[in-house]
Amino acid sequence: ALTSMTVGMFIMPISALCMASGNMLDGNTNILGMHPVAFMMVVGIVFQGLAETFISPRFLEYFSLQAPKGEEGLYLGFSHLHSFLSSIFGFGLSGFLLSKYCPEPTLFASHEEWLTASANAHYIWYYFAAIGLIAAVALLLFAKITESIDKKKEASR
Repeated sequence: ALTSMTVGMFIMPISALCMASGNMLDGNTNILGMHPVAFMMVVGIVFQGLAETFISPRFLEYFSLQAPKGEEGLYLGFSHLHSFLSSIFGFGLSGFLLSKYCPEPTLFASHEEWLTASANAHYIWYYFAAIGLIAAVALLLFAKITESIDKKKEASR
């Protein structure tokens, strides 16, 4: 059965794909008074918020249930260790992706050269979508592996 966390994890890459698709729309057309890129960023943020409503409650509940009585706060603090690590890795990855797909404008002789060099800046969102999809699949694998381990422990009792 799909848990709410799994549903949320599979919604997250949709968010990134929405954000990446803004460049594919006609840039001369406004959608609700916004440029298509800005509009698709809003749509992506909506999907990201929707995914978070599925993920956060179960995630925090899991950690609070693992904690011994009186240590719930400590365990909930450690539950955000992933945010710390993702900030460190994201810092490095974002620098690499920005320099590859959206280089510093002052390095170019003209605005047109920079536009050509940064024409695929939306590809950065594909990396985000891939990371989100990998995380969702990893969550499914984790669930299957721990379920198997739990069944073996139960059978040996």
